[in-house]
Amino acid sequence: VIYFSGRQLRRRICPSSSSTSFEHIICTSTRRRPIINHSSFFSSSTASNNNDENNGTSQISESQSMETNDATNNEKSDSTTTTSLPPPQSKSTISNLAELSKARLSALVVSTTAFGFMSVGPTALAYTSLPTFAAASIGTALCASSAATFNQVIEVERDAKMKRTGNRPLVNGNVSKEAAIGLGCLTGSTGGILLGLGTDPITTMMGVGNIGLYAGLYTYLKPRSEINTWVGAVVGAIPPVMGWTAAGGSILDPEAVLLGSTLFLWQFPHFFALNWMYRTDYKRGGFAMVAVNDPNGDRTASLIKRYGVYLASLPFLS
Repeated sequence: VIYFSGRQLRRRICPSSSSTSFEHIICTSTRRRPIINHSSFFSSSTASNNNDENNGTSQISESQSMETNDATNNEKSDSTTTTSLPPPQSKSTISNLAELSKARLSALVVSTTAFGFMSVGPTALAYTSLPTFAAASIGTALCASSAATFNQVIEVERDAKMKRTGNRPLVNGNVSKEAAIGLGCLTGSTGGILLGLGTDPITTMMGVGNIGLYAGLYTYLKPRSEINTWVGAVVGAIPPVMGWTAAGGSILDPEAVLLGSTLFLWQFPHFFALNWMYRTDYKRGGFAMVAVNDPNGDRTASLIKRYGVYLASLPFLS
């Protein structure tokens, strides 16, 4: 695309081969880097007419003077606009709590749980299953919020060193550490009770266990070992299996294994690409990520390709 676009541009700039103008001689003698008569961009006639070239030159000077005036006016308007900007406002309490519990991530977790629940079939879509569906979805969301909150409580000092996380509620002081711990305990206990009353013991164990796996083992390994990415992928693969078991399926069913494997494998291309984008930030925070120890990106690219192939093979295996 670049090659053919360059050819088309050269055809527009350089005259045809039948022309004997000086501009044609310059273009044909420097094929790789043609010298361009920039006045041809502003004048409305050919370069062979001297009078039109003078007109083109006068047009250039007029346009330059107009651009200078516009730039001066823009600077004045920018200075006026800058002085009239209102001071930044602090976030509301709801926004701080939502960011502390990672509401967006929790919503994605709920969607995978709901998908796993509905994958069981017609019995999961019946009206009698709605209370169980609600308990599984809300309970999973509360457990995910609790895990995210405890993760930020533990990593508050490292988050303060990173640009990506430097504005989190615990870092900027909008939420105290004690309040965050209370929120994590409240959402975790409420989510576990809701799962226990509305679903089954297996689903409840997976929900409560995921809090410990994310806020415990995963958070502990992040500054110590690259294996934290694989542990985090296990955490993300559990919610769809929770939906399956809540709807009456077994954790050993092939469908449950397929659901968990799909989300497990999908996370690696996403996480490795994210780690590469923020590798400098992760290094600043002291986290042991693959991209931090991969200056050329070879390992990161290889892992993304490998797990992409694994993920693409799942439909054929199913």
